[in-house]
Amino acid sequence: MPVGGSQTHLVQVLKLLDRRRFDPMLCCLTGEGSLLDAARAAGVRVIDGEMHSGFKGWQTLAGVLNFARFLRRERVQIVHNYLLRANVVGAVAARLARVPVVLCSKRGCHERRGWELAGAKLGNWLADRVTVNADAVRDFVHDNERCALQKMTMIPSGVDTDRFRPLSEDDYKTRLGLDPGRPVVGIVTRMRTRKGVEEFLRAMAMVCERQPSVQTVIVGEVDLDEDLQRFVAESHLGGRLHMLGRRSDMPEVHSAFDIFVLSSHDEGMSNAILEAMAMEKPVVATNVGGTGEVVRHGQSGLLVPARDPVPLAAAIADLLATPARAAQMGKLGRRIVQDRFSARAMVRQMEDLYVTLLRRRGVATADVVALTAEAAPVTDGENA
Repeated sequence: MPVGGSQTHLVQVLKLLDRRRFDPMLCCLTGEGSLLDAARAAGVRVIDGEMHSGFKGWQTLAGVLNFARFLRRERVQIVHNYLLRANVVGAVAARLARVPVVLCSKRGCHERRGWELAGAKLGNWLADRVTVNADAVRDFVHDNERCALQKMTMIPSGVDTDRFRPLSEDDYKTRLGLDPGRPVVGIVTRMRTRKGVEEFLRAMAMVCERQPSVQTVIVGEVDLDEDLQRFVAESHLGGRLHMLGRRSDMPEVHSAFDIFVLSSHDEGMSNAILEAMAMEKPVVATNVGGTGEVVRHGQSGLLVPARDPVPLAAAIADLLATPARAAQMGKLGRRIVQDRFSARAMVRQMEDLYVTLLRRRGVATADVVALTAEAAPVTDGENA
């Protein structure tokens, strides 16, 4: 449970589930991650899956059997799995334990091959329903994993629009160590190739060449390798790049941004982009996955091709040159999120799905126990 889109989404779900109807528990397969404390703070029971040494051979089998025994003992009625390994481990254990309702979830357009593809297909086959967070993700999973369209339910991602809202005027730039008189272009991400950090830096170097006053901000668990460090030092970014690391005050951080950027190579539906839009920030984003279902090109932001810093730089420069237009984009962005992507609406849809599936199994729904399976990063960088 590190800080990431799927994990942040999951904490949101756990917080907002109706406790009169559901008793949520979180099983983290490796028992690690900074967001476990956030789940505990929400009053959620956290279970350590004890797969600390990874997912290999008999250790995985032992973990599955232990999890199945736990599910039987706790009389769990719903298992909802998140990310690749949990989709397999949780689904197999739930079927062994004869859990009435089993769900897997897909939140990105990550092409699977080899054993990963086989595992994804197994999880889909064992599940009663596969949840997706965007139409683009549904279509991708259908094409890549051959999951039947009728087996998938689309529930859009959602954000807390009460927490993420325009804040009263204050000098948030100074709080972050930035110059309050200069524009800020920011990204919230993690250090993975598919998140497009390199393209963002190269784009910002082009922007700063023409507009030296611009400040570049990266928020999140990002460590630049030697090549990128050398590029930053030798480019126009030198002295203009601010690495803020992981933050817990994201509404205040977004308030310091003038433009929010998403430079991913692939996405499902980005929580970060929804949070930025809820804060009335104009967005420049790569047109991947479900991003085009959120951002209206030319109205609430600008969409550009992925993996190419040149159009990304041009779009950022365009909004920097037209601040009044950018402000109007930000206002429309918040209205879009309020209307279609609030966290409460997302969780209500999820609850309705749980109850519908339980009733089809003939399970009384007055006292429902729900469990969500999740895990921390493993060696190849994929979460489970």
